[in-house]
Amino acid sequence: MTGLARKGEKELDCPFCGKGKVKTFYKEGYRQAHTSRISGRQATRSFQRPETYEILEGCPVCGKTKKEIQKAFETGKTKEMTHEERIERLKKRGLPLVLGSK
Repeated sequence: MTGLARKGEKELDCPFCGKGKVKTFYKEGYRQAHTSRISGRQATRSFQRPETYEILEGCPVCGKTKKEIQKAFETGKTKEMTHEERIERLKKRGLPLVLGSK
């Protein structure tokens, strides 16, 4: 369907604990046409709009806030890396690191 998206409230599993149900407002992805005009020419292009989730409430089981759950849905990450984990990951890649005090 061009330019039409299905919308509505949906309950999804919490990305952190997997047990709680989180109420979200879901908007399906869709194709949208855009027309640009200049003198003597017109061009129409279509763009794919991604699906979006707007979190309406936090998780009742694990107590995560709306903001934390929204960030987890957008980035796909549920765990923050510690500083030591980042350093180890960079060392495994073979990047030259100068760490510590002088």
